[in-house]
Amino acid sequence: MRNCYLCGMKRRKLLLVLAAALVLCGCGTTSRVQRRQAHPDAGVNPIALSAQGDQVAQPKVSKPAKDEARSQLSPLQQGLAALVADTLFESTQLGLSIVDLTTGEQLFSHGARQRMRPASSEKVVTAIAALDLLGPNYPLRTTLSTTGAVDGSVLRGDLYVRGGMDPLLSVADVRSLVNQLRAAGVRSITGRLVTDASLKDADEFGWGWCWDDENPTLSPLLCGGKPTLVSQLQAALKAAGIRVGAVSVGTTPASARTLAVVSRPLTAVLQPMMKQSDNLCAESVFYQMGRTRKQVVARIQDLLIRAYSGQAADGSTIADGSGLSLYNYQTPEAFTRLLTYAAQRPDSICTPLLAALPIAAVDGTLKSRMAGTPAAQNVRAKTGSVSAVSTLVGYTTQRSTGHLIAFAIMNQGVRRMAEGRDFQDRVCVLLSQ
Repeated sequence: MRNCYLCGMKRRKLLLVLAAALVLCGCGTTSRVQRRQAHPDAGVNPIALSAQGDQVAQPKVSKPAKDEARSQLSPLQQGLAALVADTLFESTQLGLSIVDLTTGEQLFSHGARQRMRPASSEKVVTAIAALDLLGPNYPLRTTLSTTGAVDGSVLRGDLYVRGGMDPLLSVADVRSLVNQLRAAGVRSITGRLVTDASLKDADEFGWGWCWDDENPTLSPLLCGGKPTLVSQLQAALKAAGIRVGAVSVGTTPASARTLAVVSRPLTAVLQPMMKQSDNLCAESVFYQMGRTRKQVVARIQDLLIRAYSGQAADGSTIADGSGLSLYNYQTPEAFTRLLTYAAQRPDSICTPLLAALPIAAVDGTLKSRMAGTPAAQNVRAKTGSVSAVSTLVGYTTQRSTGHLIAFAIMNQGVRRMAEGRDFQDRVCVLLSQ
């Protein structure tokens, strides 16, 4: 009996020891779980990982850190960030670049280096390049010239008509040319009427233009926006009683002297080009910078390099001067770089550019937009619209600070143009306050 009693005592002691060990193990496990739960955002040291293949959690910014980052934004930047958070951009693309030209600060950027279709905002690139390369007073000239001599009332030689690709040349301008010829005493011409279209190459349409668009014809021999200068000149000569020989094609010799000229400054063509988004005007300005598209593109790319302080602007593809082509690509950053470059040259570029850009709630393609807001009569910008693309590029002045702001807003993939325009208007209102 005693031996059984002692055995029972031993078994009870052993059970108590095992129970105590289990309790201690349980308490240790619970305390580790509690410590982990008490610090859910604690970072993980990858060096301390066990050899059992524990997974490293991706570091997360805690809510207090996010709030702190947001609090460091200015009220303007917070407002822009709220606009960019719109559900519109769950299914569409946005490129946005905003620069304070007074301080040089990049106020806001979202997808600023995305290559996107500019549509007619490409005209901003064309206008800045032309003003920079040619100057605001550059003349678009249509001339009548000869290498012959005027003998009494007879011009003994050929009459050369050189088209200046002037999109605003009218029938009245052609009559002016003929009247100048009559004022020189010419009543008949023994030679030919030689038509000179050497201002540009023979391509009549732009690279990447769609066949079903209302495309202008790219001819230097323009009258009334159509390639009818020669027929209108023949009619005007006949009406004035001036006889001339057969029509032929050629190039005006360098030695020819000018008998009559109609010219128009570049700034006059920029007005309809920008305010009414006239595509022919844009292409005419484009080809004043070079005879071929390749030559013009090389000059604009050189301008972009200067606007980027010597760096290559990889995001730009220039197909034409108007933005009609689907092969055009620009980035919001490239636009604001060019607008910055222009603002640094007020006399030669920025002042004539501002005069040509549509004004919000006043004229052009912005006449019916932003009325009754701080952006009205303040925003000056070029619109752009092709299928699923809406853009707005230009300047505004902050009413609260007087600072000049450059902006480029590029919406792509929108189902309705109004979606892009409404967003652009909201951005411009914020920038103008």
